[in-house]
Amino acid sequence: MPSKKLDAGDDFGAVNRDVPPAFSFCARRSRVAGTVFSLKQQRCPRCGQVETLNRHSLLRGNNPAQASGQVVRGQRVFCSNRGQRGGCGKTFSIVLADILPRHTLKASLVWPWLVGLLAGLSVKAVVEKLRLPFALETIYRLRRRLQRGLDRVRTRLCREQSPPVSGQTDPLLQTVEHLRTVFPASVCPAADFQLHFQHPFLG
Repeated sequence: MPSKKLDAGDDFGAVNRDVPPAFSFCARRSRVAGTVFSLKQQRCPRCGQVETLNRHSLLRGNNPAQASGQVVRGQRVFCSNRGQRGGCGKTFSIVLADILPRHTLKASLVWPWLVGLLAGLSVKAVVEKLRLPFALETIYRLRRRLQRGLDRVRTRLCREQSPPVSGQTDPLLQTVEHLRTVFPASVCPAADFQLHFQHPFLG
């Protein structure tokens, strides 16, 4: 996924009806001149109703590239139950696919780090090479979290394609190879995993 900054005027993609109830993922879409993006024809992932969705508020979070800065991470959506709408009255989040929910790190930062590990570099060496704006302990915690959630990631990948024959003994690195196989043309398979499966990469 591209790493360009998103401003409050950018648009968000359609909601998938087969998404988890808490949030869904969308690709970044630039606004088309003269076209107003609307949620009206999209289906609520919680109650299944159409013509009930309204923009609620932008999701913002810490910007890893700028101290005390913030970036837009997605859009809160309200399923209206007012008047004759018939919605459920609940809200959910549409999150940009490059965003890792509940984490400051973006998928576009995590993926090069995983590729570095696959190339045989140590965690510390990859962090130094990429100049990641995080403490080393943060990256170690990230690796532990990834390892704990591998079963969910690998189960979904296996639905699409069998894992490749691997010379790796580390399940995390085997999963990186599997991601590359399932999303061979992707710049960031971790982001495409979230977009395709509508499930967080970091569980």
